[in-house]
Amino acid sequence: MRTIQEQLSRISKTLIFSEPFYGIFLIGLQKQFTKSCATAGVGKHGIGMRLVINPDFFGELEELHQQGLLKHELLHIAFGHIILSDLYPNKDLFNIAADIEINQYIDKDMLPPGGLTRFSFPGIFLPERAGTKVYYDLLSGECDGKGGSCNPDLQKVLDQMD
Repeated sequence: MRTIQEQLSRISKTLIFSEPFYGIFLIGLQKQFTKSCATAGVGKHGIGMRLVINPDFFGELEELHQQGLLKHELLHIAFGHIILSDLYPNKDLFNIAADIEINQYIDKDMLPPGGLTRFSFPGIFLPERAGTKVYYDLLSGECDGKGGSCNPDLQKVLDQMD
């Protein structure tokens, strides 16, 4: 059985050969394994970025989903979401909008279960590759704006984020 570090190294090598952008980007990031993070995430660290991974969560995923998760986190950096999030008042809604945007660039078979897509919210039309701001605005329009409730499908995802 491989350790989480060995598995991450294996995926890095796979990505270097199959998708060099992601592979080279991944090996340059500082990585931290901690159970204080529920799944995985990226954030500012000094003048660079850090990838944080929950080893239990990561270890339970199939290798294809591990690759998709890593690409997902790398795309958050590439699309500037870490910096842009400060411009949006509702951080949870921003995270949903950003996830919808970047998951369109990942093969659907690579997305871990529960990965948000344009089709995660039936009844809300989210155009293809429209960008985080457009998705944020459209999703915001599905909420009452008074801190109350949103579209039921959207509210369910927001409640899971608490």
